[in-house]
Amino acid sequence: MTQKILTLALGALLMSGCGWFGGDEKAAMEQAWLARNAELQQAIEQIRAEGLDAVVMSAEAGSVAACVANKLADDPLGELVKVEGALVESARVAELLVNVQSMMEQEFDLQNAAALLQQGADVAAYAKTLIEQEGLEGASQTLARMASEAQAFAGQDLGQHFKTLIGSCETAAGT
Repeated sequence: MTQKILTLALGALLMSGCGWFGGDEKAAMEQAWLARNAELQQAIEQIRAEGLDAVVMSAEAGSVAACVANKLADDPLGELVKVEGALVESARVAELLVNVQSMMEQEFDLQNAAALLQQGADVAAYAKTLIEQEGLEGASQTLARMASEAQAFAGQDLGQHFKTLIGSCETAAGT
């Protein structure tokens, strides 16, 4: 089990460092969207650096950071915002969750790296983030919870879901 986690994380890390994953393009698109509102950008960066729970506890009441953190903490998919590019992710929520769960259940080695690439780099990024944060068992439980709680917007794409969710925080900030 530990070897599986390490090889999955190492494989995803190596492939992302070699340019196999198209995260740079999505990250650039996300940064362009966030650049429209400095407070929103700062809130997302703070959540990614410190963690969602830490920002919920430390953000000043009434601030954009507090609004964003609280909305994400209350959302079943809020933890996925930690992956760069999630705010512009076009994958449908239900499909993304199924693909991430499927990837985590596979044995990873160099022979099935091609299959990993076919499933998509984005799926690997979400799996890697969840495993780093919660371990394989915790990530599997989190995915199961997300899948059951996200039925209302399962057909919506993840980026649009996040933009809608935190859009009211942007409006409250006066933009």
